[in-house]
Amino acid sequence: MKTNVLYCGDNLEIMDKFIEPETIDLIYIDPPFFSGKTYEVIFGDTGEKRAFEDRWKGGEYHYINWLSARIAKMREMLKPTGSFYIHLDWHIVHYMKVELDRIFSSDNFLNEIIWHYRRWSGTAEHFLRMHDNILLYAKQAGKQKFNPLYTPYTPKSLARKQHYHTRIKGDEVYVTSVSPKGVKENDVWSIPIINSQAKERLGYPTQKPEKLLERIILASSNPGDIVADFFCGCGTALAVAQMLGRRWLGCDVSPTALKLVKQRLEKCGATNVEMVNVPKTTEEIKSMKPFEFQNYVIDLIQGTHTPKLVGDYGIDGYTLFHHDPVQVKQQEHVGRPDMQKFESAIRRERKSKGYFFALGFTKQAHDEVARAKMEDGLEIELVKVQDLVSAEQPPTFL
Repeated sequence: MKTNVLYCGDNLEIMDKFIEPETIDLIYIDPPFFSGKTYEVIFGDTGEKRAFEDRWKGGEYHYINWLSARIAKMREMLKPTGSFYIHLDWHIVHYMKVELDRIFSSDNFLNEIIWHYRRWSGTAEHFLRMHDNILLYAKQAGKQKFNPLYTPYTPKSLARKQHYHTRIKGDEVYVTSVSPKGVKENDVWSIPIINSQAKERLGYPTQKPEKLLERIILASSNPGDIVADFFCGCGTALAVAQMLGRRWLGCDVSPTALKLVKQRLEKCGATNVEMVNVPKTTEEIKSMKPFEFQNYVIDLIQGTHTPKLVGDYGIDGYTLFHHDPVQVKQQEHVGRPDMQKFESAIRRERKSKGYFFALGFTKQAHDEVARAKMEDGLEIELVKVQDLVSAEQPPTFL
């Protein structure tokens, strides 16, 4: 099976189409929590606008059914020696534990791991929530790969252990062995969240620390094994797998997120990272969410995204070198009013040229562009996204 691959799309469809059963050693997933939040952030150093939805209008049972169907398919992908980790929080973990016992059988449940952390928090009328839940299941309990992990003793703890392990009988002193590895790891992991200055921080709102994934991957896989994350987000599990000498594959619905993951993996030493199923046809492009459509187009022309979260005044990005304004609309009938707004945005930027990308333009839009060039000296290039995508070599708009 091919590894070092990033798949774009619904993971249920991706598994049906591309992944062979019983080929994966370890699956870790961090699905969108049932929290009712929508995240919008500036991503990394690029100032790219991202939005991440975590909303389920159908309620918890809609979420449970949606997620359970995917987990059942993931179980099929695991080798008999494989392990499955799912990262959840208090909103839904109690519901999903019941579902997972059904999917994997309760006999294959191994641990509920508590990831404990500290963070700044406002006042609350209850105890502060400072942990996530990670449920661990084996494909077949007793056959799973497992490498015990150890926490080293502190010098004081080691001295105390040696004292307790010392026995005196007459003139003889006996010292029973104390493991140099330390104490075996338990199911409560105190690992700090990613601080605002950490090198690994990418700006993804639910990004997990590499130390957390390192512990999971070391415990349940060996070098050369295949690690999969079917909700790979910003790619922490894949990056850690790469650094630990594992093969990997990832999946996410967001082409924009996968671009970031690819860059991250290449920084970790991955070569020949392949991206599969990225939207290319007109129908695929039309079905993209608006923020993904905008990011996809600007990435496609090798442009830069506007650094502003809101109030961009009709400018979504800029061309690479000349820094000409770019506007993107996921519409098929962009007309004169949109052109006039973009003209005003170009003037505010003190520029004489701009690029407008959309699914289609009306005759009135073309007429307005011609008028603006003749009377005001403003040059606006109208580009249909379908033509841009279908080109063998998408042009770079300098």
